[in-house]
Amino acid sequence: MLNYREGDEAAFEMLYRKYEKPVLDFIYRMVMIADEAENLCQETFFRVVRARKNYQVTATFKTWLFQIALNLCRDRQRRMKHRSHLSLSARVRAQNDRDAELQDVLADPSLDLVRRVETAELGALVQRAVAALPEAEHLVVVLKEYQGLEFSEIAEIMDCPVGTLKSLNHRAHEKLRKTLAKYLGD
Repeated sequence: MLNYREGDEAAFEMLYRKYEKPVLDFIYRMVMIADEAENLCQETFFRVVRARKNYQVTATFKTWLFQIALNLCRDRQRRMKHRSHLSLSARVRAQNDRDAELQDVLADPSLDLVRRVETAELGALVQRAVAALPEAEHLVVVLKEYQGLEFSEIAEIMDCPVGTLKSLNHRAHEKLRKTLAKYLGD
């Protein structure tokens, strides 16, 4: 980012190639709508471009970038009056990381019908369970489990002590375990 700030356009391309997929995945797990996630991801990088001249090293670039993405997700959530439903024509992130319609994911010939339905149902249950967590717990789970960030990085993004994050993570996992136990046979 420092090279980009000094005018190296290729540096931005490198940053974009490195972080576009993790940021898109993070945003998708926060908003659960592929089109919205893509728009917010583009807005995240647009804000990086706008902040180019004023960028100051206050954290790692990665945590700064995720802070921008998180703030955009929070702004979107505040604007939303109600949750939308998931239709069969909704674009979802498939296992191969390409967008597809839910009905196409369910029609994947590599899985037998029963297994496809079970996989889709379990995935939807987990997504709903994670989405139902309080915001702080939801965010910790997404950043830790799906993005693979360390607690120290999450602490910078959320501006929260590491100990608090570990407690939130533990509480979230306990809630998820209880919520999903009846579906997983526990």
